Amino acid sequence: MSRIKFILFWLGAFCMTNLSFGQQATRPKQCDNPGGGIQPNGGAFSLNIEYGCLDFTNNSAAVRIINPQAKNGSPLVGANYIFNLRDGRDITTNVSTKSDTIVTTPGIYWVMQLGNTGGEIYVTCKAFEIIKTEQPDVSVSSCGTNTISINFLNTAKNKGHGAYRILWGDGPTSQDIIPNITAASFPFPKSHTYTTPPTSKPQIVGIYTRGPSNDEVCPSSPYPFEFETNNKPKISELEGLTGGTSNKITMVEGTDGKDYTLEQKPKTGTWTDTGKKITRNTGETFKTETVTGLNATNEYCFRLKTFDGCSNPILSNEVCTIIPKATVISSKEVKLDWTSPDPAVIRYSIGYSESPTGANPNNAAPVTPTATTYTFDALNCKKQYDFQVSAFLGSTPADRVVIKSPTILVNPATTPLLNAKTIATVSVQNESLIKFNIFEPNGLEKNYIFYRSEGGPSNFVKVKESSQNFYEDKNVDPNRQQYCYKVEYQDDCDNVSQQSPAFCSVYLTSTKPNTLDWTQFVIPSPNTFPVEYNVQSIDETGFPTGVTTVTTNTLGVREQIRTLLAAPNSQGKAYFRIEAVQKVKITESNGTTYNFPFTVYSNIYTFITPAELYIPTAFSPNEDGINDTFVAQGQYIVQFNLEVYDRWGNVIFESTNLGTGWNGTASDGVTPAPAGNYGFKVYGLDPAGQKFEKVGSVTLIR
Repeated sequence: MSRIKFILFWLGAFCMTNLSFGQQATRPKQCDNPGGGIQPNGGAFSLNIEYGCLDFTNNSAAVRIINPQAKNGSPLVGANYIFNLRDGRDITTNVSTKSDTIVTTPGIYWVMQLGNTGGEIYVTCKAFEIIKTEQPDVSVSSCGTNTISINFLNTAKNKGHGAYRILWGDGPTSQDIIPNITAASFPFPKSHTYTTPPTSKPQIVGIYTRGPSNDEVCPSSPYPFEFETNNKPKISELEGLTGGTSNKITMVEGTDGKDYTLEQKPKTGTWTDTGKKITRNTGETFKTETVTGLNATNEYCFRLKTFDGCSNPILSNEVCTIIPKATVISSKEVKLDWTSPDPAVIRYSIGYSESPTGANPNNAAPVTPTATTYTFDALNCKKQYDFQVSAFLGSTPADRVVIKSPTILVNPATTPLLNAKTIATVSVQNESLIKFNIFEPNGLEKNYIFYRSEGGPSNFVKVKESSQNFYEDKNVDPNRQQYCYKVEYQDDCDNVSQQSPAFCSVYLTSTKPNTLDWTQFVIPSPNTFPVEYNVQSIDETGFPTGVTTVTTNTLGVREQIRTLLAAPNSQGKAYFRIEAVQKVKITESNGTTYNFPFTVYSNIYTFITPAELYIPTAFSPNEDGINDTFVAQGQYIVQFNLEVYDRWGNVIFESTNLGTGWNGTASDGVTPAPAGNYGFKVYGLDPAGQKFEKVGSVTLIR
């Protein structure tokens, strides 16, 4: 058997179906110098692939011979092949008539075709490359809120790539091709700014290129990566707990799965780390965390913090606490005050319910939406209440931030002394009755306690308790002295008010002739106007006949007295009374204000003129119509007595009528008395009840 036949025999006998052993990048020597009489560079063939890819979908490559040709260019039949030719390999072995193979190992493979035409054996060689594609090595970071930065690392894996394709995910054509990559290119960055959030996950494809034109031959499997848009986290709600020693923070927005450090500070202090982090997992719309160990009387602010890929801080909004203070004004009224947590607050809401049951929950609001005070006036002093102040920021639901204060307990039973009454009047009704009226009701008064002082505002003693807002004092003599009063009141829970200031009657008197003096009319409310005094002249029936208005508390009344005394039936008495009027500014619960006049009356003061007598010194009872009788003349006399005596002291005439005189007769009333001197005595009472008496002698002329 010839040597060629021997070779071809073995070529036909061996079958190679899989290549997984070492490869050679350079052209094997046997291709150009096969030896053994075999001619080089004879014939031709093609391969179905020049480059095969082992990627994420395939872990092997099928290689087959296409169009084998003989040395003369005719189709070659019965050729033999070596699919992994290397230097030093004996071409008389490891040959096969099989024209395809499966390759699982990356590398450059040389294929030798052996042909026989007319007894001449010849060979030709071609190479194919199997490439194992690998994803790129990168680090991804984001800066600001919408810029992403990719850093391609200096690794052996990356140095096999000739280009990169980056699919950014924010549009079907949004991609970048990075061509002409060499080993010296690494490391290098690439950034992209998003105008809209990505709709699909960004990906990077490593591209393997070959040939002088760097043609793409194999892409790697896509490398997907997360894009953190660095959206700022938002604190959507802050709620005070446990009286303000804890606060619950609710976070929305931000980036799923990212840790945000929770920081706090006193409202005017420095930020510190609370040691708490908030991480919202995918699918969660919000996440909460509670900070404890706070000082319940201090105001705090909170924020969330993280960093982007460029070490720039990413900060949430700052949200500060509300610490309300409650002042129990009365058993029905409490006032809440607080400091605004943020200038952007658009309104407040006041929630309240019964404590601790939570019964009868309700909401209210300050009169002005952004006012930081609220007064509640419907407490039941037999119950306790929880109040909570809520502040709202943001005009739309997307912008909304809610800040809730800790609940604050209000106990009406701890009411301080209720506010004292400052509007009341004391008015003389008649000579034995004074009325003390209380005004400005506040709805708390269950019972009134009245006190009285005589002769001025001192030494008050309790005189009565009553459910009525007035006291009629019948045990008085208002013409003799001034009377003053004070009042306290109790509510349904027996809380007691402060004692009111003194309210006194206007006491009218005279400290010098023809002059009136009176005590001042005082309403101790801060909203009063100057007092006007109407000095009334009064007739004997009590009807005012004249008025003089003054603002002082003294007045000369000589002319008024003369006018009164000149009136019929004056009986020597001139009556006066003070009508005092003071206006007070009153504010209704609905805010309406008006000036209301309060009027009181003093006692009646009487000027009394002493009895006036005119007695003749002589008379002549001769019936000539001139001085025929001894008769006393006078006025301002309410009781009259006249006695005439003879020389021995015997009463010879008596009269109790001012107009009846002695006609000069003896005691029998008939016999003319002799001429001479006779003694007399006139006595009686004036209008003031004072006695008067006059003793003298009269001459009887015959």
